[in-house]
Amino acid sequence: MLMSNPTEVGSAIPSTDVESAYELFAPLAEKYWGPDLHNGYWYGEQDDTSLEEASRRLTELVADRLRVGPGDRVLDVGCGNGRPAVSVGTGTGAQVTGVDVNRSALAAASEHAAANGLGDRVAFECADALDLPFRPGSFDAALLIESSLHFELDELLPSLAGMLRPAGRLVLETPYAKVPMNERMRQRTAEYYEMIQAVSLETLPRHLEVAGAVELEPVEFLDITENTAQTWPRALERLRENWSEIERVLGSEVAERAVRVVDDWRAVPEIGFMVMTLRRRERDSEAG
Repeated sequence: MLMSNPTEVGSAIPSTDVESAYELFAPLAEKYWGPDLHNGYWYGEQDDTSLEEASRRLTELVADRLRVGPGDRVLDVGCGNGRPAVSVGTGTGAQVTGVDVNRSALAAASEHAAANGLGDRVAFECADALDLPFRPGSFDAALLIESSLHFELDELLPSLAGMLRPAGRLVLETPYAKVPMNERMRQRTAEYYEMIQAVSLETLPRHLEVAGAVELEPVEFLDITENTAQTWPRALERLRENWSEIERVLGSEVAERAVRVVDDWRAVPEIGFMVMTLRRRERDSEAG
């Protein structure tokens, strides 16, 4: 489902590829949002957990659903700077391979793994999720934290299903559409998706439909919309406190436009966040 048309997007935010978009925004995001670069998870409005700790909490929530341990192999798709991959490796004892298309992020990821003594168990490769350089059935589990939106779902899930062994788990933490896409939603999300170079926003039924077609069966669905709601307000507060640097790096026009675009996107009531766990179906002959 294509979300945007470049001709409809304001020129103040440069249209670019995923790698360039990451390199433009990631350094500031890491500094003021936190190194994990994804949503935080809070238990309620009274939960005063920091943005960094809440982000780690969400990583742990995803990692727990992988159901892996020492000797297992895990694939982290869209691993970025490697913080979640290292957390998964540390917490589970599994061997983790992270893939991404951003070479500078991968270099930072390798440095982070080595600094945490996991250079022999957590590795990173430059690879496209739709053309993975691994043998089919190489992994016991795979995770995607806010990266599936960069791919068409009916291309992504078949690619990942092929990487999993029988009964292997796939855990997605991602935005999703609570209702089928309509023109109003399309208009309100187009500029944000162009900015971050995303291409899809699908409903839960559509996820289940595509998963079922490639023998991925549902295990669990969690709507975490309310749990993640504090993420952007907390990040925006930090950005505003350090606005002079934001403007110096991005320019005032791009900075203000980027904030407005994220504000608008996070306010769309039909968009939620979910953690979905899928499992590759075992054939009768495989189940023994």
